[in-house]
Amino acid sequence: MNDRPMFDRVVVVDWSASSTPTSGRDSVWIASFDAAEADGVIANPATRHAAIQMIEQLASDGRVLLAVDFSLGYPRGSAGLLGLDGHPWSAMWEMLSEMVIDEVDNTNNRFEVAAALNARLIECPGPFWGRPATRPVDRLTTTKVSPTPLPEWRRVEQSLRDRGLRPFSSWQLLGAGAVGSQSILGIAALARLRRRLVESSGVDVEVWPFTSGLEAPRLDGGGCAIAEVWPSMLDIPVDDRVRDEAQVATVGAHLWRANVDGTLAPIFTPDVPVEHRNQVLDEEGWVLDVSAIAPG
Repeated sequence: MNDRPMFDRVVVVDWSASSTPTSGRDSVWIASFDAAEADGVIANPATRHAAIQMIEQLASDGRVLLAVDFSLGYPRGSAGLLGLDGHPWSAMWEMLSEMVIDEVDNTNNRFEVAAALNARLIECPGPFWGRPATRPVDRLTTTKVSPTPLPEWRRVEQSLRDRGLRPFSSWQLLGAGAVGSQSILGIAALARLRRRLVESSGVDVEVWPFTSGLEAPRLDGGGCAIAEVWPSMLDIPVDDRVRDEAQVATVGAHLWRANVDGTLAPIFTPDVPVEHRNQVLDEEGWVLDVSAIAPG
């Protein structure tokens, strides 16, 4: 029997779409847990550029779980309507890595990217929506557009909603709790990071569940497994901390304890209905520790 933990390090990232260098609330927070730092080390880099440099260093040594709090995929059918070839999820990642401009000072073009994708997806406004009223962008509205030819929710988000929870749609770019802007910038950053780790450092990088299937990634020789988490699933004791800080600390501690206790593997094997599996594995992705349920 192998009692060795699955991972040597767990890194949890709360991403930010801020357009200026920012610390504290609504900024990037990173929590890292390993055998030497079982209580976790928290960092709050002011820019995404600095954050990715830190993440790359953490992900380059040993077997690492990199858990991020933004969507890693888009609702089923998105890549097809965009006319993308290949595996839908990786085609979306590659496209965003080419379109997104994210400068070292956090200046970025996420709203322009969303508007350009809207123009390619459908002839009416949407599905991306949400921008500052003071920043007019053609083909991107300030309010939700409905209906559109694409689903509002991924299968995993619908499963959470069936439980009475309130995940946000990948299409919503602005507003308290919105994740769409973070996903555009985050996917682009992860696509570039993955390429560097694989091509420059020779690090094996799995993107759960797209490359590993709905099972625990196998990184016996070292490498990095990227996965999506939804911190709101856990009770987050904020105390006197910034909520984003509390979230990465709590999620990181939860995952690290499960890793050490040998109970982490089951969260990579959700009970996804057979009829939805191809959509989940090819395009939408899933969230760690969420099992699909039918509406009650």
